[in-house]
Amino acid sequence: MTGDFRLDLLGPLRGWSGDDRLDLGPVRQQAFLAVLALRPNQIVPADELVELVWNDAPPGSGTRIVPTYVYRLRRLLPDGVLVSSRDGYTLRLAPDALDLTRFEGLISAAYATNDLDEAAANLSEALALFKGEPLSGLPGHYVGVERHRLTERRLKVLAERIDLDLERGRYGDLVPELIALVEADRLREQFAGQLMLAYWRSGRISEALDTYTRTRQELIDQLGVEPGPALRAIHERILQNDEPVARPAVRDELPYDGAAFVGRDDVLKQVVDALRTAGPAVVAIDGMAGVGKTALAVRAARQLAEVYPDGRLFIDLHGYTPGNEPVSALQALDRLLRTLSVPADRIPADLEERAALWRSELAGRRILVVLDNAPDSAAVRPLLAGGPRCGVLVTSRRQLTDLDATARLALDVLEPEDARELLAEIVGPDRAGDPAAAAEVVSRCGHLPLAIRVAGSRLRHRPSWTIEHLSKRLDAEDRRLAELSTDSGGVSPAFALSYEHLPADQQRLFRLLGAMTGQDIEMYAAAALADVEVVEAEDLLEQLVDANLLLQLRPGRFQFHDLLRQYARMLEPDPEAVRRLLDYYLYATAEASEAIFGSRLHPLSEPAPVQLPDFASVADGLAWIDAEGANVLATIRFAEASGALEHAWRTGLAVASCFFQRGRVYELDEALEPALRAAVLDTNAEAESRVLLSMGSLGRYRFGAEASLPMLQEARAKLPEDADLTLRARLLASIGYSMAKLRPDDHALGVLDDALKASRQAGDRSIAARVLAYVGVAYSDRLEFAQALTAYQESLAQGDPGVQPEVLNGIGECLLELDRVDEAITALRTARDLGIERGADYSLIYSYAFLGTAYARKRQWTEAIDVGRQAVELAQESDSTQSQQNAYVRLAETLLANGDLARARPHFARAMELALDDGQESMVVRAAGGLARTSPAA
Repeated sequence: MTGDFRLDLLGPLRGWSGDDRLDLGPVRQQAFLAVLALRPNQIVPADELVELVWNDAPPGSGTRIVPTYVYRLRRLLPDGVLVSSRDGYTLRLAPDALDLTRFEGLISAAYATNDLDEAAANLSEALALFKGEPLSGLPGHYVGVERHRLTERRLKVLAERIDLDLERGRYGDLVPELIALVEADRLREQFAGQLMLAYWRSGRISEALDTYTRTRQELIDQLGVEPGPALRAIHERILQNDEPVARPAVRDELPYDGAAFVGRDDVLKQVVDALRTAGPAVVAIDGMAGVGKTALAVRAARQLAEVYPDGRLFIDLHGYTPGNEPVSALQALDRLLRTLSVPADRIPADLEERAALWRSELAGRRILVVLDNAPDSAAVRPLLAGGPRCGVLVTSRRQLTDLDATARLALDVLEPEDARELLAEIVGPDRAGDPAAAAEVVSRCGHLPLAIRVAGSRLRHRPSWTIEHLSKRLDAEDRRLAELSTDSGGVSPAFALSYEHLPADQQRLFRLLGAMTGQDIEMYAAAALADVEVVEAEDLLEQLVDANLLLQLRPGRFQFHDLLRQYARMLEPDPEAVRRLLDYYLYATAEASEAIFGSRLHPLSEPAPVQLPDFASVADGLAWIDAEGANVLATIRFAEASGALEHAWRTGLAVASCFFQRGRVYELDEALEPALRAAVLDTNAEAESRVLLSMGSLGRYRFGAEASLPMLQEARAKLPEDADLTLRARLLASIGYSMAKLRPDDHALGVLDDALKASRQAGDRSIAARVLAYVGVAYSDRLEFAQALTAYQESLAQGDPGVQPEVLNGIGECLLELDRVDEAITALRTARDLGIERGADYSLIYSYAFLGTAYARKRQWTEAIDVGRQAVELAQESDSTQSQQNAYVRLAETLLANGDLARARPHFARAMELALDDGQESMVVRAAGGLARTSPAA
């Protein structure tokens, strides 16, 4: 970056290198440079440059013209000023290289000082930087807009400097300047009003009134309108000749903010810093009831006394106060104006005129106005100060998103440590007792300051209580809100006020959300609860977020604060809404499962009674399970406890395979154990059989074939004679597979053959594909790889995408054993890609393990060891003993073939240990052979 390079934008574009002026070339080239200068030290993409520079006449060559202009400018500018990157172009400028930057810096300095003379000098120096119309003569719509913006900015700053001069009593000096400004633009009422004040305060009342008459006539003739309220207010003051000799000091109206104020250091600094910056500053603080917005606002206002020495005003707008209607803007202005000692007979009845008088009274003063408990933005807008040296601090339970605030702050509950400190401040360090018990108390208060204050007050006024006793009283959820409420207020009344201010449709959704089964909710589940379209549900959820009655964790996902959830549960329940929510989680889980596996594993009546997300791909199904898995488990527990038994066991079945697919094996028990209990309570033998089948089949991968067989045999015993043929085929297939993994003899193959016949009788190609895959595994374990390959190929021909990765792995293994290595690699790479597409897939472990063997056969040792290690790492994460055995033994065989006996031996030993526990005879033999070959004696 070149330190002596400067650009002037506040007039004709000029470039300087030291004292030498640069020739910046033709006007279009200057416009190109101006666009970059208006965005200094930012990357501007080429297509955006074309749009901004050539908007009025786009070149036919498009972005291809940009490098030409960049090349020309680089020849003119110092080295390192104009740089390019893959994303676009940047004009690198030192902090003071632009007159525009210096202009804004001087304005900020003027706003920051309390010295009127210094502030006026800074504004005058800033205005002197203008050397004519900004960017004059340059083409392009964007440059034209910026030219207009900078011109208006100059006039605003000029008006502010004139206000300072009026405040400093320089009336006579201002008159000639203001006459010229009024003549230049007879419709700009602000300069006319300032000229009237300068005339009046110079004793030239008739000229002041004449200025009003001429300005009014000009407005009527040209625009057909009367002067605005601000100009009319000045006219009225001159007619009544009530200019005060000296403005009385305004008292500090801030309320007592309490002794116990802890934490919040970061947010307090944010508020204070925002109100110290160049004004007018408007800071909005929002948050749920009881979170401490008022305490923060008052504490911040007290720290700003030196910034706003003319007063700190406070008004409670009663947006959410029991027994009080919200204060209207008209009422608030009346009180605020009286606080500024404005006589009652001078306060207009009209809202617009009253607001104009308020802004006029604040002109030149340095006052902070705290507007507490605002109901909405409409109540606040007329109260905003127009003066550049005034600040406004607004608190509300609603997010005032449509308020033109310079800074916003969403106040959250206290951090745990700060919450404990607040409790100790209230009850005293001696009563705070055991830190663990104090942590329990503030946790059950949801770390909400209001709840902690109520709980602390109860403890402080009951000498016989201990903090452990208070903790136990707060433990019962159905009593917690009662414990945290009093006759005069507390948590429940505060929440009730927020709820009562909601429109009817938002109230209804808030009530229904109390039936949430999980910790959070997304818009489809909310739509099911409320029986509305998804778009409407999302809008209502966002509106509850705006009202700070709901938290938004991330786009599309919402959560209650703990105490608000308990409050919602106290409201009118709706059994039908709960049923719709249970339906949603059941059918959505089933649809996600079908997207993942390519077929419906468990039957459901169609169509879904609620609207579901679009599961267009495997990734969609996996993403939904990742996001909603915890809520599905909570729904299963709720369904079991509430007697919705069919929902419990069906949802448990639907989600179990999905968890298995994602490697979330410990959550299988959380899904299937309550599902089994529900099936038993439902006295549904077929349902019991289904759940036991799922537990046995998925448990085989975790605990081995031997452990799975008793559960599968129990499932077979529970199976009714008239049971669904598909279910019978699945059950026989799983039993036959477990038997084959223990001993791949003719008996096991006979059971698999029975399963194949049942699947064909049922007409279910998906089950047939699975059975044929199991047959392939059995023949592989018998080392009959030609027969295994035939079975795998027949399985693949069934066209079931759910088994494709596993079957391709089996094909790859057989081809390896038949010494068709290149074909094996092709099949295994395809299986690997499918496994990656599906995320955490057990088949992926085998793909890597078999690829390791294949690469080793081709003596590609680096690749072989790399994929072998990946297989072991995935297997260790999977908690599947079968996949771990396969991964360990194949990596060991690769290391052994590469001559690394020392590293191969522990992998063989681990495979042996797992195989012995699992009863896998073929693997025991294989691992034992490896150990023999790596023995030091060998």
